[in-house]
Amino acid sequence: TMRGCIQECLGCEAKSEYKISGIDWNFIYDDYKVSEEGMQQQDIMYALEESSCCCRLCWRDGRPFNMKVSEGGEPGGAEVLQYIKPCSFPLNFSIPTENGSIDCPCCCLLPKLSTSLANGTPLENQSKYICDINLCVPKLQYLEKGNPVYVLKPETCCGGCCIACNPCTGKGLVYLPFYFHDPSNGSVVGGDYSGKETPQIRKMWAGLKKECCSTADTFAVMFPRGIDTRRKAGLLGLTFLLDFTVFERQQQRD
Repeated sequence: TMRGCIQECLGCEAKSEYKISGIDWNFIYDDYKVSEEGMQQQDIMYALEESSCCCRLCWRDGRPFNMKVSEGGEPGGAEVLQYIKPCSFPLNFSIPTENGSIDCPCCCLLPKLSTSLANGTPLENQSKYICDINLCVPKLQYLEKGNPVYVLKPETCCGGCCIACNPCTGKGLVYLPFYFHDPSNGSVVGGDYSGKETPQIRKMWAGLKKECCSTADTFAVMFPRGIDTRRKAGLLGLTFLLDFTVFERQQQRD
């Protein structure tokens, strides 16, 4: 949100803050842009990270936090969910050299996040970042009761080694949709990569004013069809973890 942008401009590592509203494909045009009407939809939930200031400053990319979600579009509503992330390693670590540093991927103790009700009752689902042989492709896994349900990743090429790009449409360059895949066979859930309404999570263009004047990001979550509210709650946490691991500052060079 804008508040976090101001905090970071003042040199403070801001808490993650989200406002959650409903969205429909009718509000999306050119594949990655949200219409003005879509941006004006009423916020139905509010989420704010609870974490140590020391961790945000000294262990930014692996910090533990508790993301508390409440009713309404502003702080103060009734708490409904908690998303708990334990302390972890960042996705990459740097090895200093005489000519600078070399960034290497870290494949142990990677970020993960679990969901519970406001009273602390666990919903027995978990989202986690996963590392495999295709290190250049970001991917996350969603599990329920320890069983993999979805693998979230973008469309790939070259045998899964690279993110597929299309210079004509901007896919993979301007915007990067993350699709739900069946963990057993790798197929896209609910459609295909070219399907207009294929379930996915993607970062959206929210208008020139917001994009140019803040660091706040806008995400659209298109849930797989037929899932219940418990799974939707888990996939909301998957979106938080996607933002933390892929779109937050930890993949930017200082």
